[in-house]
Amino acid sequence: MKKYVFAICLLSCMLPISGFAKGQQNNFDQIVAVVNDEVVTRSELNSAMSSAKMQIAQEHVSAPSDKLLQKQVLDQIINKKLQLQIAKQAGIHINDEELNASISQVAEQNKISVADLYTRLQQDGMSKNSYQSEMREQMMIQRLQQQEVVSRINIAPEEIDSFMRSNAWKNNSSKEYHVEDLLVPVSDAPTTNELIVAKNRAAELAAKIKHGTEFSKVAQASTGLQGGDLGWRKLPEIPSAFADPLARMKANDIAGPIQTGNGFHIIHLAEVRSTQASAENAPATRKQVEQLLLQRKFEEAMQNWVSRLRGQSFIETKTVA
Repeated sequence: MKKYVFAICLLSCMLPISGFAKGQQNNFDQIVAVVNDEVVTRSELNSAMSSAKMQIAQEHVSAPSDKLLQKQVLDQIINKKLQLQIAKQAGIHINDEELNASISQVAEQNKISVADLYTRLQQDGMSKNSYQSEMREQMMIQRLQQQEVVSRINIAPEEIDSFMRSNAWKNNSSKEYHVEDLLVPVSDAPTTNELIVAKNRAAELAAKIKHGTEFSKVAQASTGLQGGDLGWRKLPEIPSAFADPLARMKANDIAGPIQTGNGFHIIHLAEVRSTQASAENAPATRKQVEQLLLQRKFEEAMQNWVSRLRGQSFIETKTVA
């Protein structure tokens, strides 16, 4: 079955620091994280883990360890809660007419009726009300992205010309890269000492991996890190800071620390595969290249902004058994 929920991109907006979460811990539903004045419960995390495992199985990709996946999923939940807090503060609201129109569009894209869409979702364990709530939240997030991020991104004609002459573009149709990323984040306006400390920590983690410690074990054992599995991508689809090193790397190579606006990255090239020529690999138009560059800039802006957002928010994670 195709995906019936829109993908959520990372938001980046400033959020004032709030107090501790309200309410007491329920013995039957342990609190696993605090996000400003909200909590993440064990049942919420378990539900998201089940959904993530189902999606991984449907996409036929290798799954990380449960411990690492749990860490990644918890980060996604935290990011989503932060995004919704921002959207609500900004007064963003999705009315029923807008919601129903989007759900009808999803059904149309999957070539089924709305009634059939709800039936299939129910077979997968998601109720109509749950799906509508999820869609409404995602639409709020997407609207905020459009207002605060997408509208500020522009591509100059000279950027398109330069990119089409680059090695990243010339290698566009020949290979795909499976990339994993670890980020040692820094604050919005880091001091020189903060940059030195973060860079040294990233260098130490990179050295561990290069001396034999598995990338996934470093990711799951270290606290305060961000990043994750970027999946399979062609070189032009990969953030520009990573593209040049990746073009020179072989499978299982490590690169880093790589400095960007939000901190120091360590990247792991898990696998490389050749792609066969097809209609999809036909020469692209300038408009398609522009869209590709817009997507790349969008992802980079999201990474930077969400790191700043997390740095200015109260986030506390608990040990999860």
